[in-house]
Amino acid sequence: MSPISGKSYLPISPEAGGAREALKWYVANFGAKVKSAYDKDGKVIHAEFEIGNSGFMCSDAFPGYSKSPKDLGGCPITMFIEYKSGSKEVYDLAIKNGAKVPEGREYKEQPWGWNAGSVEDPFGYTWTIGEDAKHWSDADLSDAMKTKNIASEF
Repeated sequence: MSPISGKSYLPISPEAGGAREALKWYVANFGAKVKSAYDKDGKVIHAEFEIGNSGFMCSDAFPGYSKSPKDLGGCPITMFIEYKSGSKEVYDLAIKNGAKVPEGREYKEQPWGWNAGSVEDPFGYTWTIGEDAKHWSDADLSDAMKTKNIASEF
């Protein structure tokens, strides 16, 4: 059986501003579209949003249920947002509005043929923002990176 779709879940700590502030930030900086959001007793218990065709869920972090990057001492994953064009402007806007650039993750031409860079948002999540600059095939990418494509092993 195959899943219909997948969504990443982002618990937002109250110290970082909570889910309401995160949703506002994602809308303003990444062009997110909020599909649903539910409040109970002043807390966001569930919200769903999309950035492009990628789905995400978030809520205020609840002890015993979920852990935010603050609880974990950092974000253990990186989300990737692909733009057809204008990704540098999105990256710059995020930084202007409080995102930080992890060391060595500045926006630049990447060895895999994309222009991209990473930011840590004000809520502790890491996002790589980029666009496919060279439109390489898998063979082109493998040649450029001096790697062997092993997808057939799976």
